Amino acid sequence: MQPIVLLYFNQIKIMIYKRMMCCLALLTSCAAYSMAQNANPYIINATTKPYLLRSFLMFEGKKRTHVISVGTPEKVNYAYDLKQGALLEIWRGDFIDAREMWEDRGEPQLAKPLGTVLPLSAAPTLAILADKDAAWPDSVAFDDLQTQGYVLDKSKMPAFLYTANGADVSDKIAVLDGGAGLSRTISIKTSKQPLYCRIAVAANIEAHKNNSYVVGDKAYTIKVADSAKAFIRKTQNGKELLVQLANATDSLTYSITW
Repeated sequence: MQPIVLLYFNQIKIMIYKRMMCCLALLTSCAAYSMAQNANPYIINATTKPYLLRSFLMFEGKKRTHVISVGTPEKVNYAYDLKQGALLEIWRGDFIDAREMWEDRGEPQLAKPLGTVLPLSAAPTLAILADKDAAWPDSVAFDDLQTQGYVLDKSKMPAFLYTANGADVSDKIAVLDGGAGLSRTISIKTSKQPLYCRIAVAANIEAHKNNSYVVGDKAYTIKVADSAKAFIRKTQNGKELLVQLANATDSLTYSITW
């Protein structure tokens, strides 16, 4: 083989080797970063009172930008979308890993719930429907829900306040006695027309005695206040549990246990 050809092949070998080493270095760096992320989380837990954390949160593959997560001393936690009035997910145990919020420049600014998370829904909890069979909206337009902040009760648990669908809404989520689950009370004021509240959505919902419902594959149980007239309806994707708030100042209370 001619010397010039040998030189050419040697240069190709050197170039391939350099590229392989660069790729290896990149992979090693990424692996080390990933291990560091997993090995050194910034764990936040509530101690003597609830911990309220505003953050971004990944839910159903989308970064939610107006989320507040609430951790409790009972280690019964939840995440809430302030721009949809939606209870996104609930979980027990440790509260949040805030490493991606607080380390370096805080990118990508995500809070990571810890423990086994039970996803619920990112759709709004309240909606105006033409009739009880009309499709539930996927979301509320950004400007159609005006957040009014929140107020804390004596145990420092929040009730979220907002205006949407022509009504003033208070959405209070608290821990049940003994940490058995969560209680949610939705109250409306000045509503000019009936609203519907979607309590649960799943592939299957079964009605049981005492106004209780088993959701999904026994994932969790809903207990609706005795005064509420909840009903299950079928959709293209499964079932929904709804209650109509027919009066201008109605309220609804239900519990979630899992």
